Amino acid sequence: MADRPEPIVLTARPAPPRVPAVEITPDEIALLVDRFYGEIRQHPRLGPLFEDRLAGKWEPHLERMNLFWRSVLLYSGEYSGQPVVKHNALPDLQEDDFRLWLELFESTTAKLFEADIAAPIVVIARRIARSLWLARFGTPFNKAPDWLG
Repeated sequence: MADRPEPIVLTARPAPPRVPAVEITPDEIALLVDRFYGEIRQHPRLGPLFEDRLAGKWEPHLERMNLFWRSVLLYSGEYSGQPVVKHNALPDLQEDDFRLWLELFESTTAKLFEADIAAPIVVIARRIARSLWLARFGTPFNKAPDWLG
């Protein structure tokens, strides 16, 4: 019987605790989500686009968005879903809709929070919008628009 080599033992140190991206409470996130989607519903382009998918299902959507934004901003780990799949399933989604979404999100955030709170939230929202835009409209020959910065 041949001698077997000693097994390789891997050890890992625990990940450092994650610090929230911004000092914000779950209640403030809920306010942002509620106000933002209130603005969305009033928007001449985005309102009908969302209403086509969410008619009669707004409450579950808002609950999911609260989970999403708490997960993103507080690293709560509450959200599990497939945002790219959901957005890519929207047949009428146009490239410029992401710009409109960002404008509304930025203005809502600016109305609700001081600049030191709003700025990191907007940076994260831009990163998310860019990722979703690239997943839907990006090609090797089509770079993201400047407004996705």
